[in-house]
Amino acid sequence: MRPKITLKMPLNDAGIDANTDDKLRISYLKTDETLDVWLHGAVGDEFTETDSGSIGRILRQNSRMPVNFRVNSPGGLAYDGVAMFNALQSHDGKTTGIIEGMAGSAASLAVLGCDEVHMHAGAVFHPHYSLIVAFGHQAQIRDALAVQEQLDNDLEQLYSSVSGRTITQVKDDLEGPNGDGTRFGAQSALDAGYVSRIIKTTGPKASADDELKRRQVAKAKLAVLQLMPQN
Repeated sequence: MRPKITLKMPLNDAGIDANTDDKLRISYLKTDETLDVWLHGAVGDEFTETDSGSIGRILRQNSRMPVNFRVNSPGGLAYDGVAMFNALQSHDGKTTGIIEGMAGSAASLAVLGCDEVHMHAGAVFHPHYSLIVAFGHQAQIRDALAVQEQLDNDLEQLYSSVSGRTITQVKDDLEGPNGDGTRFGAQSALDAGYVSRIIKTTGPKASADDELKRRQVAKAKLAVLQLMPQN
């Protein structure tokens, strides 16, 4: 495991801290008002800090803060997705999930742990049943299938409880037309109850507050880029 470096950037007007590794990969941005957490990458990857332990640590260190949980992930380890879901559910500040690209597989469950889920037009929400790789004697294979069956039953309950869809509807969603789940666009995910708002790609200009926050985040990212070693 490579060492982690925490940089405190002198951005007084933005009030932003950045948590980075030795490649200056940002996993979260914290302002005086909100905490933005990125789940960009495979769910369960410790190197990119997209594992449930890292996400949970960030949330614990910033209790009571409003959180924007920004997702672009094809998924990954099922129980890391479950753990992220539970961590977001138990966070004592408001949580908003923002699907920026794809929320697939375990990531589709993780983002549903938020109080609200917003989805960009053109993004994809892709839930499906769990995948498993098993090796061993017949008894071991049967045990693995039993574990998978229990997990899939739990997934049905979680997706149903959050969306308000019936178990039958959720089963259809997780099975999908080809056995690999259903790829929801923004409107169909909204209609199904998985998301609560669509973020339009066009429309009225952002408010002054939104524009200020955008400039603050852009300034923070620029400062990080300037700290990167030059070849």
